[in-house]
Amino acid sequence: MQPESSRLGSDPRCKLGGLPLSGWLGKLAGLVPVQPLPTLTLGRAGQGPLTSAVAHVTTTALSSAPCPRECPGGHFQGLLLWGGHQSSDQLCKTSPRSLWRFPPATHSSAPAMGHLGALLFLLGSLGALADICEIPEVDSKLVERLGQRLLPWMDWLSLEYLNPSIYVGLRLSSLQAGAREAFYLHILKLNYQQSVLGLAVNDDNDDNSNSKAKPSMGQLALYLLALRANCEFVGGRKGDKLVSQLKRFLEDEKRAIGSSHKGHPHTSYYQYGLGILALCVHQKRLHDSVVGKLLYAVEHDQHLHRGRLSVDTAAMAGLAFTCLEHSNLNRNQGHRITLAIRTVQEKILKAQTPEGHFGNVYSTPLALQLLMNSFMPGRKLGPACLKARAALLASMQDGAFKNVLIISQLLPVLNGKSYVDLISPDCEAPRVLLQPAVETPSQTRELISVMLKVPSVLPPYRHPISVPAGSSLEDVLKKAQELTGFTYGTQNSLSGPYLTSVMGREVGEREFWQLLQVPDTPLLEGIADYIPKDGETIELRLVSW
Repeated sequence: MQPESSRLGSDPRCKLGGLPLSGWLGKLAGLVPVQPLPTLTLGRAGQGPLTSAVAHVTTTALSSAPCPRECPGGHFQGLLLWGGHQSSDQLCKTSPRSLWRFPPATHSSAPAMGHLGALLFLLGSLGALADICEIPEVDSKLVERLGQRLLPWMDWLSLEYLNPSIYVGLRLSSLQAGAREAFYLHILKLNYQQSVLGLAVNDDNDDNSNSKAKPSMGQLALYLLALRANCEFVGGRKGDKLVSQLKRFLEDEKRAIGSSHKGHPHTSYYQYGLGILALCVHQKRLHDSVVGKLLYAVEHDQHLHRGRLSVDTAAMAGLAFTCLEHSNLNRNQGHRITLAIRTVQEKILKAQTPEGHFGNVYSTPLALQLLMNSFMPGRKLGPACLKARAALLASMQDGAFKNVLIISQLLPVLNGKSYVDLISPDCEAPRVLLQPAVETPSQTRELISVMLKVPSVLPPYRHPISVPAGSSLEDVLKKAQELTGFTYGTQNSLSGPYLTSVMGREVGEREFWQLLQVPDTPLLEGIADYIPKDGETIELRLVSW
């Protein structure tokens, strides 16, 4: 029979701070030789040489089971005792990340058993050394207003507008949409299963006559996350088709990158990482060569966008690797995966702005999802996350978050969750029922003037456009089309519509229409979300990447 400690460390139900104990033991292995451990509890903190907040560890028998019973949500329940008398039911109500904080006590028992004692002391001191990322609660009214922005989008039920990230974001949040939420998942299933099965048939028959919209790799990956958010594992004939299609997408991208890594994915490394993450949370194995392409991209800075770090792309890669590490998948790549996670974490921390955002306001939610799962001894991770929270709070109060994909990434963070939690989701957690926002009567809005210029076409286009205050850039483009002969085309994506042509000029391979505030400030939002100001000049510029 395995030693009790061995079973405790390997049982995936047994977690501390969101990471299986085997993960913590593995990370500590480089510091202290790991000996077989007896089962243990964390004793009350003593007035030791570090601080009164450092918990000493006492070795105490737990029970004959490796993890006596699983707390709701899959959190570790090892009878960690404050003063030795807290019940397991009380512990189950405790946030997993709050397990690192122990109140001071007047006495403690500290082991002194060579390597074993040192390791146990390290386990008890992780709260002081690891400096984990926590996001304190935000005003529930602010969170509710964010959630209310998602509700209208749940009425758009065609495949073109369906967005699985809405469902994922709600399920990982403190909010719910009741029957509307269940119906949305039902429509997601109908549309995605039908479209993917049709795609598989067309691939087999080499017949593309059926022009019905097909989900992209990113859409399909998010749909698999949505299933997992409902505590479903993909399976059966239809489920196998979904998995096979996503694996085909990844294999196609792998071939596009090439054996020499000089190529590029047809979509992006963001979608590549998202695809790996989606298969991982369903415990679906991928060939090492597929994972290796993303590892190489991180190791050689190929997650850069036009020479600068793409924080959301790096964060998505980090989440995919974290899932692989937690799930013990692709073990042959284990060392590279661990190093890649650290590389991404370090680069994201270095990308923090003076205001507190990681990259920019819209890449910060995904960055925090990664950092909330991070173990970074010696780094000021906690203060960095608190600074990011303050920046997000200010942006929320200013109404900066309008895009449904970004809101869907932010809501889990405000609930202390990330996509990695879909490995073992808590589908019974209480959530507050969202009510639609009360609409205020519309008032007559004053007209503003926005200068629209397109130097990338011949002859160059430049015209002032008058629109009501509060109009989006997309409204400006529509008005220009009505009045001045301006033409443009768009395509919908999970993050909203984006430009595919302007004045008849179509984007080529690895080209896109960049939106800029003159003279040279790239816009952080898309055409549907950006609200121009009076007198502003907006340039549409065709650029290569």
